Amino acid sequence: MEALKEILFNLPQGFIAGLMLNGTVITLAYFLVWKKFKKRLKNWRIQLKERVDSNQIKRELKNSIFTLLVGATYSSVVIYLSTQGQTKIYTNFSDHNSFFAFGGFFILLLIDDTWFYWCHRLLHHPKIFRFVHLEHHKSVDVNPFTSMSFHFIEPFLLSVWILPVAYFIPIYAPVLMIVQIWGLLDNIKAHLGYEFYPTNLNKSWFRFLTSSTHHNMHHSKFNGNYGVHFRIWDRLLGTEFKDYESEYDRIQERKHNTNV
Repeated sequence: MEALKEILFNLPQGFIAGLMLNGTVITLAYFLVWKKFKKRLKNWRIQLKERVDSNQIKRELKNSIFTLLVGATYSSVVIYLSTQGQTKIYTNFSDHNSFFAFGGFFILLLIDDTWFYWCHRLLHHPKIFRFVHLEHHKSVDVNPFTSMSFHFIEPFLLSVWILPVAYFIPIYAPVLMIVQIWGLLDNIKAHLGYEFYPTNLNKSWFRFLTSSTHHNMHHSKFNGNYGVHFRIWDRLLGTEFKDYESEYDRIQERKHNTNV
């Protein structure tokens, strides 16, 4: 009972913090890209036909509230268990080898990407899709608010990996926060609806990164491009759309063609 009281006590703080951080960044991205510089960036749009309307935005905002509530609840549970010494999440840098502080970011990001990929594929199973993931895919033309628009089960499913990992691997708390913020920004990038990455991305050392085009094609074609941070699993398992790179190049060409 005491545990439940403490979790519920921390819940409003977590919700407000999540609302302020996520809400500020997402709203700013939407205002700048979809409103302030919309005309200047018209050639940067991935889908030329804009289908976002007020009803879509309202639905996405409603879903985002539930996403934040689920996220705040799970965070409260993680924080409580950590304060009780039931996880290996730590705040004192000297408590563990510095590898876990400096290398932890890449380890956690790889775990997050791997977990996301397989959960995402599971959510596209015909017997599951229409009950859960369809809510997210109602947004075919995506925008920053789409990044938080999920069925309430999804935010829990996609973040549940943190506790099992924290039972076995030391996690430096500031690194976990950075990974969470990185995930927020990467998620907004994926649903931005505009391509900001450079022309030669897929010919550079950073070709393993997903672009906004990569995830946008997932929303327009559904069964493919499941990765969130990296293209690694899509490439290994043949689930990346074969025309992804040519589509990316086509958008880049349009970006730099002032006559279009």
